[in-house]
Amino acid sequence: MAVVKIGKIKSTLARSITYVTNPAKTDGYRWASTTVGDDITDAESIARGFECALDATKGGSRRQGAVLALHVIQSFDPTDQVTPRLAHLIGERFVREITGGTHDYVIATHTDRSHMHNHILICPADRITGKALRLRKGTLGEWRKISDRLCREYGLHTLMPEQSGRVAPSIGELHLSARGGNLKDRLRTSIDTACMNAHDFAGFRRELATLGVNATVRGGRITYTPRGQTRGIRDRRLGVAYNMLAIMGKIHRRTLSEITFHEAMIARRTDTAVTVRVPGTHGRLRLSIPCDRLVRDGRIWHAYLSDDVRQVLTDGNGGYVRSTDCEGLYAWFARPTLRLEDYCRQRFDGRDLTGVNGRALRQAIACDRLADSLRELKVLAQVIDEGDGRLATLGRLTDSVELNAKHMRALIALIADNHDRGADVAGLEAQLAIEERETRDLASDALALRRLIARTTPTSERSDNTRRTQRRDDGHRVRRRNR
Repeated sequence: MAVVKIGKIKSTLARSITYVTNPAKTDGYRWASTTVGDDITDAESIARGFECALDATKGGSRRQGAVLALHVIQSFDPTDQVTPRLAHLIGERFVREITGGTHDYVIATHTDRSHMHNHILICPADRITGKALRLRKGTLGEWRKISDRLCREYGLHTLMPEQSGRVAPSIGELHLSARGGNLKDRLRTSIDTACMNAHDFAGFRRELATLGVNATVRGGRITYTPRGQTRGIRDRRLGVAYNMLAIMGKIHRRTLSEITFHEAMIARRTDTAVTVRVPGTHGRLRLSIPCDRLVRDGRIWHAYLSDDVRQVLTDGNGGYVRSTDCEGLYAWFARPTLRLEDYCRQRFDGRDLTGVNGRALRQAIACDRLADSLRELKVLAQVIDEGDGRLATLGRLTDSVELNAKHMRALIALIADNHDRGADVAGLEAQLAIEERETRDLASDALALRRLIARTTPTSERSDNTRRTQRRDDGHRVRRRNR
């Protein structure tokens, strides 16, 4: 089975080419190819080739709203065990057939996830006729039929035709109903609007207030409370695009890294910046942070710094000492803890169980528990197959989630930037949806393995402070925390 989605790219074409051909995702460019030139690593040259072809069409590439490329995503079912070679072959046949072989394209097969998927960027300009390819109402349906036919030729599954009439709600629909999906969608829209109009976090809160939503910060988390609601919604229940790091990235239109510090570390405060003593340097090194990059959480301050800007460290008198990138700051400041739960599908919560009848609710909760057990069996089989050991596999999965999180933050900032310029973001949002889904699978595997380790590893061998249930001589259970 292959699922096909279409988006449009109206700006940042070279950046989109760079993203889809990422060597980390395409096995060192092995599964990336193009009909423009002979250097798949030269995104700027390929983008110029697309634009040159478009300039020969009516209106050219520089007219307002011009579509520079169509972005097609073709995702394969992981149960089909599609190889990178087969996925790339199907993708090439697919793009040649839907374009008649007269359009330039870039195709990249991403191999770094549990399922293969092709990113295909198509130049709208026909090399023969000089006309631009236009999407019609039925284009997506036609392209999906072509993709299905190619999949059947290679023995892969295809989607069954949609059944007419009303059918019983799926588990996903039960989750959506139980969690007030419509309310959360409206809340996400309000948050995105506030981000577009704000220049710092204080301004973001003011913009949200005018839209009828109160935002409070506690423990590095944001709680959003719509007017008229007695209970707020935590950021993690809206998705990773709505936590503190993502919100600051949207506001500043940049990919950011976070450091935290106690107010006792502040050496000086002005109306525009806060100067912090760098930990472990006995005050010899200091870092000045603009106020618009700061969020205060009681006595703890969170700073959100641009990944593409070097941070200047000074001495106590303000004299230059050295500069470092954000990653370098973690030599002194604590690296933020990765919260795997943020990237997993949200489970049922006792506060959300209104509006779903008892039997359906019990079935949904039972499916949740069964899914957890199946996930544990799956990840245990993975550990056995790879022979790396449980802790090594957990570390690898956690590293993968952290890397994906960085990719997602970059996409979130890019989407916000494109919104500012009125550019189409459908392609970028499709990329983000794929990253979210893949990261959710990795995080769920990591959490399942962490649960297994917690249940089976002796207390003396465990490295964390998780609790273990132990039995006393009299048969009663007690709870003990490691000291």
